[in-house]
Amino acid sequence: MKLNIKELLDFFDDKKDSQKGDANAIMALLGEDLNASIFRHFKKNAIEILDDSVLPGTSKGKWLDRWIVDGKKLYQCEIKNWAATAIGGKQLAFDADDEQIKVVSNYHWNRELRSNFSNKVKHPNGVTKVLLKMKPPKKYADISKIEPLLIFWMPISSDKNGLDPLSIIFVKSLHLPIETNFDNLYIFSVSLYLRSLVKKGLLKIDLELPHFEHRMKILNLFQKI
Repeated sequence: MKLNIKELLDFFDDKKDSQKGDANAIMALLGEDLNASIFRHFKKNAIEILDDSVLPGTSKGKWLDRWIVDGKKLYQCEIKNWAATAIGGKQLAFDADDEQIKVVSNYHWNRELRSNFSNKVKHPNGVTKVLLKMKPPKKYADISKIEPLLIFWMPISSDKNGLDPLSIIFVKSLHLPIETNFDNLYIFSVSLYLRSLVKKGLLKIDLELPHFEHRMKILNLFQKI
């Protein structure tokens, strides 16, 4: 499915042609599928997104959103669809320059440090649960390299330049009151990646969106007479 990058950024980053509740409703329909698929595009379609549930090894515990296979590495992935309409979200125009992008990206990262990554809040929360080791699918039970990955829609980066779509932070530097086996946390920004494509002159992106396409088929059935 080909999607218009400008329209995506206008709608989710700048709230253009958006009424109250639109972004949340549309993200609920395609958000996880869209964000994971764009990460696959970033990886030049060389990864596999699994349908297996991302569960802890115990009967109780928090779930994550996706398993992603990247060669001999397995990402346990949490996806946050937060856009400009989210509480505390910042609008960013499609044609924003690098300096404007940095400002918004750094704003979102500092906000996460003060909230979800703060040692003053309860952990694991909806973000830091990605640092809890999940039980890999049986097919990949013997894989030794498992890494935590956060995929955000919004412009965000732990790097000082604020422009790299994929950033990595040393977990211990966050000083979180949580037990984890992971050394690094990977953070991917969908918005920053799409903006990097625009700089290369790309206006459309071709994605595999199986769950979204399935839901659209169901919606189309409702229109049958």
